[in-house]
Amino acid sequence: MSSVAGSLGDSHRLSRRARTYANEVIFGSEWPLTPDHVDLTAITFETSTRMKRKHGLCVPGEEDTCTVRLSKNTYHRAGFEAMEETIRHELVHVYQHQTDGVEMCHGKSFRQWVEPLELDGRCGQHYKVNVDDYSYTFHCPNCGFIGGRYRMCKTVRAGIEGELYCTQCDSVDVGVRDEDGAVLPGSDSEESV
Repeated sequence: MSSVAGSLGDSHRLSRRARTYANEVIFGSEWPLTPDHVDLTAITFETSTRMKRKHGLCVPGEEDTCTVRLSKNTYHRAGFEAMEETIRHELVHVYQHQTDGVEMCHGKSFRQWVEPLELDGRCGQHYKVNVDDYSYTFHCPNCGFIGGRYRMCKTVRAGIEGELYCTQCDSVDVGVRDEDGAVLPGSDSEESV
C-alpha cells in the first residue's frame, strides 16, 4: 500500500495511527471488511480531547462522507490496542452510513459484524472509570461515593432537589458534588456527604 486512504482532521498522533490502522483493516486480509464495504477516501479521522464518555464516534456527513472521531482520553488510559477495537467498531458505522437502506445503529446490521470483527458489541469498557472522571458525583453518608454523571441530567437534578436515594443502603441523605468537590446547593448538607 503506497498511499494511505482517508484524510486527517487534525495533526494528533492518534488520528494518524487510526487512519493507518483503518487502512490495514480494509485493505488487509485479517478482517472481513473490504473496500467493497467501506470507502476510506470518504472518511476523516480526528482526535477529540473533550470526549470522556465514548471511546469513538462516527459522525455522518453529506453523501458517503463521515468523520471518525476518537477519544484521546481512552487512548491515554487504555492504549492503542483498545483503540483498534474502537476503530473497527466505528468502521461498521461507516459501512452502515455508506450502504443504502441500512440504518446507523447497533441492530441487526451491526451485530452481523460483532463476531467477525471481534467486537464487544455496543460499547466495550476499556478502562475503569474513576470518581474524577465525573462532573457530578453522588455521596452517601453510609456508603461513601456511590456514583456519578458526566453532565447535568435528571438524576443530578433529583439529587440537588433531595429526591435521590442510595441504591445500596436506601439512605435518602445522598449529596451531590460538582467537579471541584463542592456540595451543590439544595443537596443534603456537607456533613451528610
